[in-house]
Amino acid sequence: MKASSVDNPEIKKIMDLLVSNKVKPEAADLLSQQIYNSAIQACEINDSTTDFDTWFKERFTFQLVWLGDDDYLRALVRALWLIPQFASTDFGRSRQRDMAQVWTDTSRGFLGEIAFSKFLYNKFQLEAKPDTGRGELSEFLPTDIALIRKFPNDSWREPYKKISIKTTKFNGRWLDVPGAQIEHSDIFVLVKIGILRHHFIAFLKAVSFLKDKLIPKAVSIGELEKDLGQKLWEEIPLFDPIPAYIAGYLDKSELNLPIHMKEYKIKGKKHKSVAIVKGIGIFSVSNLQKIIDEEIIEKKIIGREENFSIEIEPIIKSLSPNEQHFLAHSGGLKWGVKDWDGLIQQL
Repeated sequence: MKASSVDNPEIKKIMDLLVSNKVKPEAADLLSQQIYNSAIQACEINDSTTDFDTWFKERFTFQLVWLGDDDYLRALVRALWLIPQFASTDFGRSRQRDMAQVWTDTSRGFLGEIAFSKFLYNKFQLEAKPDTGRGELSEFLPTDIALIRKFPNDSWREPYKKISIKTTKFNGRWLDVPGAQIEHSDIFVLVKIGILRHHFIAFLKAVSFLKDKLIPKAVSIGELEKDLGQKLWEEIPLFDPIPAYIAGYLDKSELNLPIHMKEYKIKGKKHKSVAIVKGIGIFSVSNLQKIIDEEIIEKKIIGREENFSIEIEPIIKSLSPNEQHFLAHSGGLKWGVKDWDGLIQQL
């Protein structure tokens, strides 16, 4: 059973922080539960290394930035350049998504980039400029930061390390880099975005699209009466700030690949599967079977003649033979002032 802010003082502490930054109480309640439960599940908080108070002060609060409607506008515009490409390929999905969904999904990734740039500037006075130009999808693989400078005296230059920024929601537990991108980047950053389903419609209200464009048009064609249009507009929620938690980063050069570390459990009785619950590395069926086969056979958990599937809990139900992901649970990422200072020195 998941903890809630009603009976958990630690979740209540997170909720109070969010509410103090103008997040609506009902949204703050949901987000605080998500971030707390994911931190527990991904071992950001654990008894042996990091207690809640340390995590809350030195990791979550220190690495938290806030995004407003201007930031959301930037993310939507940057995503708009790319959705024709993303919609046509749809990352290999068998079912094509609506282009509006692709637009909002893609914008979340750009929100992560904007959040990380804000974090670097707010905490380390390092300005980072993303590459927002239009190009082929392959051109966006190596790095999400095109230029940096130490504010305010340095000139803009390319960073010495290629940085890939990955974004998930507040309940996310994994940094997930699909395909071959692990070969092209040096540093991998995970950003958890506290975006909820009301934010897009609230943004349309904030920029007056609903009041000045859509509702008047609906009134003019007889779809809405004027007073009902005003009532409809008033019922749309206001845009509230979006919390963005920079969960941490990994330096590829410090890892022993393909599998740096792993922790798994065996699930099922008749049809057994191996569920990876924590890990850092390049996860594929071939990489994992080489390591896991003898371990589980030696422990007599699964017989030598049995087949088993491999699951990444909770994001991938069953790895397909041709599937490859560079994965890291968020508890395995580097974080805190000392580690971030070390990264800044490398850039």
